[in-house]
Amino acid sequence: MMEMKVSFNLKSTKLTLFIAFLALLTGCGNDDSTNENEEEATEIDTSEYILVVDQGGQGVDLIDYDGNELFGWDFELALGNDANLLDDGSLVVALKADDSQITFGGYGGIIRKINADQSLDWEITYSTDAYNAHHDVEYLSNGNIIFPVWEEVVSSDAIEMGFSGSGDIYPEAIVEMNPLTEEIVWEWHVTDHLIQDHDETKRNYGAVEDNPNKIDINYNNSQENGDLMHFNGLTLDETNDILYITVNNYSEVWVVDHSTTTAEASTSANGNYNLGGDLIYRFGNPDAYDNVGNSTLNNVHYPNLLDSGNMLVFANGVYDNQSEIVEFELNPPYELVAGQDNEPNTVWTFTDPELYSSGLGSAVRMSNGNTLIAEGRDGTIWEVTNSGEVVWQYSNYETIWRAYAVSTDDAALVALGL
Repeated sequence: MMEMKVSFNLKSTKLTLFIAFLALLTGCGNDDSTNENEEEATEIDTSEYILVVDQGGQGVDLIDYDGNELFGWDFELALGNDANLLDDGSLVVALKADDSQITFGGYGGIIRKINADQSLDWEITYSTDAYNAHHDVEYLSNGNIIFPVWEEVVSSDAIEMGFSGSGDIYPEAIVEMNPLTEEIVWEWHVTDHLIQDHDETKRNYGAVEDNPNKIDINYNNSQENGDLMHFNGLTLDETNDILYITVNNYSEVWVVDHSTTTAEASTSANGNYNLGGDLIYRFGNPDAYDNVGNSTLNNVHYPNLLDSGNMLVFANGVYDNQSEIVEFELNPPYELVAGQDNEPNTVWTFTDPELYSSGLGSAVRMSNGNTLIAEGRDGTIWEVTNSGEVVWQYSNYETIWRAYAVSTDDAALVALGL
């Protein structure tokens, strides 16, 4: 068992707090938005604290609006990005394995659950020279964890798949595991669901535009390091058994039927949608599958499914050196139709000339209806209203993976003694 270090020291912070009296012209509010609160909230939400996954400082902080650190977790290993605070005060966190062989940005390899008393509940390692867990991890209601994985495909095998580029590639997989037994209970692999129109003598040949449920292996074939897709976030809708994935290098959100068995997930049949593991929906960049419709995403992070059924995402580069938060109206059950505009409605957006993160980033909806934004590479946290008014900014971090809102009466805080 690896040694774990926990810090409770108060951090010196600097707070920038301001109230904007006019809505920013560049912040776009929509009167038809389905934000949970109908009345405009024009003040900061002091009923919530902020959980900051501090990539620059390699720790996790729970802070208040004055920047006071109420609780902190430090680790002897570097963050592999995500951390989840559970109701019992435990923390599920992704960390970087020291001996990882696949080390693209956001790599991890180790996932731990740390109890409220700071003892180690469990730790799993998912890292070899052929695969590595990375970026995100979700702790499910049944106690399983689900996370994305890079898988190595050597150049000769990639060519047989119809890849038109050169070199080894690292397509994605999703693994669901029981962390207590380390049994893999479900898995899904991109390589089972490819299409290519490059070489009719190779596997997966067909017309990309006629197969919207398949993944064009050559969409990003010029990626020199082989990290073709670069998953960076996932959310499992357990009610509808649907998995959402942000695919940074395709500038899309992919949607997969999680009701399948592992065997069915490798095919194009069965499951609730009778599509096996083929994509049941996708949105953000119809160019990725030679389809019609307008692109709304250019690189993307965190598929945050709201209680309303809508989804918030952090669109990293929609404008030149300017990011945007986009709220999509989602309407399952889903259907993808070739040659038809499949894009969902955009019901709310926010941007600002000062909001830009080329990577990282998140957005969550707060209890008062405002939106909490982590401008990842700038290290700034924003709170903005539905009309685009900036009511709070905090800039004491170098880089942030995500920032989560935590209610001041959350059960986790009681478990932590707060």
